[in-house]
Amino acid sequence: MSAIGRRLDLGLVLVVVIAVVGTAGATVFYQDATGELQRQNDDVRAENAALEAQLNQTRTALQQNRSRIQELQQTLRTRTEDVDQVATELNRTDEQLDATEQRLSDARDQLAENQDRIDELEDENEALRDEIDVLETNVSDLADDRERLRDRRDELEANVTDLETRIEELETANDAMERNLQRLCSDDENAGKPACEEY
Repeated sequence: MSAIGRRLDLGLVLVVVIAVVGTAGATVFYQDATGELQRQNDDVRAENAALEAQLNQTRTALQQNRSRIQELQQTLRTRTEDVDQVATELNRTDEQLDATEQRLSDARDQLAENQDRIDELEDENEALRDEIDVLETNVSDLADDRERLRDRRDELEANVTDLETRIEELETANDAMERNLQRLCSDDENAGKPACEEY
């Protein structure tokens, strides 16, 4: 074999050796890279699983929050309606209060006027009481006077009756005496006597 042939063989061997060494190194590097990628892939899958769980949890919490928001919105609408109703009742109450306070003020004014009138009437009543006392005294005195006058009248009426009776008796006696006088004057014996001039 020539020198060139040996160099080529040596070179070929060297190339084969280098190729073998390179292939072995590449295999080791590939195995290491594949293991690293597998670990990274496992880490990513674990992280994805954690994120998926977190996402599901977040979605559940979001749904719960949405439901809670709907409930709160319904409660808010109800409260708003309640506030409107209470505000309406409050306005009505304020109007009633204003009207009542005005009536109270008017009543107080009227009471003050009535109190003044009562004071005047009490003065008038006091004067009337005094006048009534005087009049009652006068009535009592007049009643006593009337009783005395009735007694006096009854006494006078009795006297009048007695006088009338006496007058009747005297008139009867006079009539009897006149008749007797006429009878006597009609006698001739008594004719011309002064007592018989009118008979």
